[in-house]
Amino acid sequence: MGTREAAHRLGVKTATLYAYVSRGLITARRTPGGSRFDAAQVAALAARGRSRPAGAVETVASELTSLDGDRLRYRGRDAVELSRTTSFEEVARLLWSGTATAGPLRRDEDLTRRVGDVLAGLPAATRPPARLRVAVAVAGALAPAAPEAGPEAGADPEPLLAAVLGVRTSVAEAVDEALGAPGRWGPALVLLADHGLAVSTVAARVAASARAPLPSALSAALGAAGGPLHAGAAAAAHRFLEQVLTDGPARAVAARRLSQDGVPGFGHVVHTARDPRAEELLDALPPGPVADVVGPLVEQVVRAHGARAFPNVDLALAAHALAHGLPADAGEFVFEVARTAGWIAHALEEYHAPGLRFRVRGLQQTSHGT
Repeated sequence: MGTREAAHRLGVKTATLYAYVSRGLITARRTPGGSRFDAAQVAALAARGRSRPAGAVETVASELTSLDGDRLRYRGRDAVELSRTTSFEEVARLLWSGTATAGPLRRDEDLTRRVGDVLAGLPAATRPPARLRVAVAVAGALAPAAPEAGPEAGADPEPLLAAVLGVRTSVAEAVDEALGAPGRWGPALVLLADHGLAVSTVAARVAASARAPLPSALSAALGAAGGPLHAGAAAAAHRFLEQVLTDGPARAVAARRLSQDGVPGFGHVVHTARDPRAEELLDALPPGPVADVVGPLVEQVVRAHGARAFPNVDLALAAHALAHGLPADAGEFVFEVARTAGWIAHALEEYHAPGLRFRVRGLQQTSHGT
């Protein structure tokens, strides 16, 4: 059968059909009239898709990021080492394509200008995390994917990201400009570029599984990231550090213990003994009151809560923001800008997986109220 019929039988776009060919899921034979596909192979692959029970995806195979113990790697390369030697742009390309190519992001000058014009019309008090969400939505509206081609065919992340962030030279400099102060965020952007299947990353993959275009996948990820339990956790750590600077580590930690609240910026649901991202960033704090108080604070928290209460990257982001006089949501913004690299990489990977594979089973509950 021909290309169009094979794609129709499988319920996918033509670009996805050829992605299946490149992955060895199906074979194509070239003829003068175009590619031809074996009908039995197409039927078998379609049957595999139909036989997947709803909610069956509990693990996702990925070539992108791994956690070996507490060691974070991007495509097999240590993230901490990359943060010392490699720009964010290189790491983004490593995640997207497997090759860490240097150089600024390619720009679409018209798209960048038009997104910038919309952002310029926002109230001056609009904070960077909110501006980022608007920029992604505007970029998606101005450069929509062609429906007939499929989102994976037009998913060029470089001009999209350059327009969303208003990049002129580098992403790190764009972050400084957005925050209004130099924070030397380059290493943090690399260390936070991806972290496996965090909740925001799953949101991006779910959107991509429905073949939403790349800006929509980013919007889905940003929606999941903005809560106080994810990227917003850095703001709570920032406020806690302000309390520590005012009251001292011992009193601040004791107050948290008496209230039975957790200590913001400590512990992790994935890392078990240490967060190497936090260690790297805390070691790089500029001299000053924040750097001076972090060591005694860590000692107090470990003494009160045990060794599993190690500092995490939320504390590191908050410490750098506070050390540079930045507001509480600066850490959230840096986190989200950094994670765009990983969200894009996961969306691109998901475009080559069978569509609509995420569907959670629901169990009906009956109310027994009187």
